[in-house]
Amino acid sequence: MKSKQPQNDTAAGPTIRPATPGAGVRPALIPIGPGSVAAGTGRPAGPSDPYKFWSEYYRKHDESSDQLRETLRLLNLSQKFTEVHAALLGYLNHRGSKDREPWMYIALAIAVEELKGKPEDIKLALNYAADAAQRTHNPNDLVKAADALFLKGYYERIGPLLDEAATKVPHRFEPLVMSINLARKTKDPKRMGDSIDRLLSLGWPGSDDYFRREARKQAEELAARLREEARGKEADELLARLPAAEARDLFIRLTWDGEADYDLAIQEPLGAVAQFSMPRTVFGGSIVKNGYGNHPEEIYVCPRGFDGDYTVRITTVYTNPDKPPTRLTLETITHEGTSEEKKQTHTLVPDDPRAKPVVVHLTGGRRKTVLPFLSPEAILESWFVTSSGSQGTKARKDRRQPAAADAPKATRGDARPDAPKR
Repeated sequence: MKSKQPQNDTAAGPTIRPATPGAGVRPALIPIGPGSVAAGTGRPAGPSDPYKFWSEYYRKHDESSDQLRETLRLLNLSQKFTEVHAALLGYLNHRGSKDREPWMYIALAIAVEELKGKPEDIKLALNYAADAAQRTHNPNDLVKAADALFLKGYYERIGPLLDEAATKVPHRFEPLVMSINLARKTKDPKRMGDSIDRLLSLGWPGSDDYFRREARKQAEELAARLREEARGKEADELLARLPAAEARDLFIRLTWDGEADYDLAIQEPLGAVAQFSMPRTVFGGSIVKNGYGNHPEEIYVCPRGFDGDYTVRITTVYTNPDKPPTRLTLETITHEGTSEEKKQTHTLVPDDPRAKPVVVHLTGGRRKTVLPFLSPEAILESWFVTSSGSQGTKARKDRRQPAAADAPKATRGDARPDAPKR
């Protein structure tokens, strides 16, 4: 249930006072960095009643969100945590709803907790954060509000937040992984099945094996818990959904002997090309593994693809003249994991000038919609980190490698994917 906002907009916001204002001393009370605009560096906070001071201050001063961030940063550095709480309340109580951002209420909840406030006041502040996030429809706000609620065990409002975020950013894993965690906590087999199906409908560069392995593990663990509660039918229905979710319309793997580096470039039916510089296309195809040197394996997957021809081209990036490759093996599978699975293996000669691209025809593809377009730069920024080490063509140290995908905050304590080896 949503928290109710007062009718008088200027007074809206939870009027929350700590039960026992005190010295909860934690260096990083509110995890916010400096704003782009300073907010009165060194502003005195000397009045005996900080709540009266900050309420009066923000009644007279129209400051931005960035200025508030800076104020809170300075107060935190001085460990004036009651002032933090008072400043947040003062700001929120004198701003219209469009100026109240979700992070402010999350910060307020942290301040209440730090000052040993009442649990119901913490929950109220987080409900305001959820309300604000749903007003913005910003997927980042939605996920952050859901994460804050999850960490406190307030599960009632999380589902709609994550569902809206997943719809707006279907190419991001965070809402889906958090939804799986929510299903586990609330023992919801339908949410578990739906979230796994959406997660596995895409390939995840650098983390694909991890997500596939963990998705099945979470489903099996939930099924076991359901059976303990005499909910065997629901457990069976959940597990029965896994084969279709795990099946992939198209799987392509390139391997080679010797020491070399080859890249796959897959031209999809509607014209997009999945390759190292664009590891996922708007049509659902992904380069999920980029091998070289001692890891001679390159993998492309399209779990849900459009019908048509997929043209496979192979680019030579590097070969070691002392250990040159003598054979390439291209394995293609359509409808992997189903009764219609069809596998073909092609043995190729390295750098053969007469070689023609391999074409794989897909019928019965399950993709119905395209993904949002992201520029190559945005994809690389979100999926890759610059590898450290010496430069050099031989070791490909100058290329970017997939970063391990950290689990969202709501999954802290769970296993996380290992960084892929290059």
